[in-house]
Amino acid sequence: MNKWGHHPAVYALEPVNEPWWASDHEVLKGFYRSCREVVRSINPNVLFVFHDSFLPWADQWNDLFPDDDMENVVIDTHQYMAWWAKKDYIGAYCDDYGKNMRQWGIADLKYPVWVGEWSLATDVCAMWLGGFNDSNTDYVMPCKKVECPYSYMPEPYNVDFDRNAASLGPYGESARSTIENGMCLTDSEYFSNADVKVLGDCISYILNDTVEG
Repeated sequence: MNKWGHHPAVYALEPVNEPWWASDHEVLKGFYRSCREVVRSINPNVLFVFHDSFLPWADQWNDLFPDDDMENVVIDTHQYMAWWAKKDYIGAYCDDYGKNMRQWGIADLKYPVWVGEWSLATDVCAMWLGGFNDSNTDYVMPCKKVECPYSYMPEPYNVDFDRNAASLGPYGESARSTIENGMCLTDSEYFSNADVKVLGDCISYILNDTVEG
């Protein structure tokens, strides 16, 4: 804040990304309160944003700041469907997304809500999604394989890997998200682009209705 707090490009500051749900939340709340004081002591016009620690419930966070002291405070929630159980049709994701938003009580939060991270992905097929050479989670859809990309770096930095190797390590918790015979995983083809658009439109409607309405 001392260096950049008055820069015209600085609109908001979030002091930590995705503190885990098992964090000591009293300690986390104390950290958030201290960080907010730093932000507004230097530039009170900068928004203070805090992540919900994957617990986006009103009774978890409405006591973070008093009702008469909430100016320029925003709560950030991250929403991903890729780790949900498999659903056979796109409408089921939409239905569950809306149900989860209502059950979580996001509409009851007294702060403005930002969905700071999100994705329309419905599978974990993306390469190394759970870490290097690791999917972390079982695949719920058959994943498509494509030829791994080549380096865009110029010589001598464009070193390639062994594209004939049956499997390349080292491995993470699992060996599921690995390069095999020069092939990399990419998204499942279970849902079409039209399905994904339906999901995007549906979620946009849900968020506007839940968060703003």
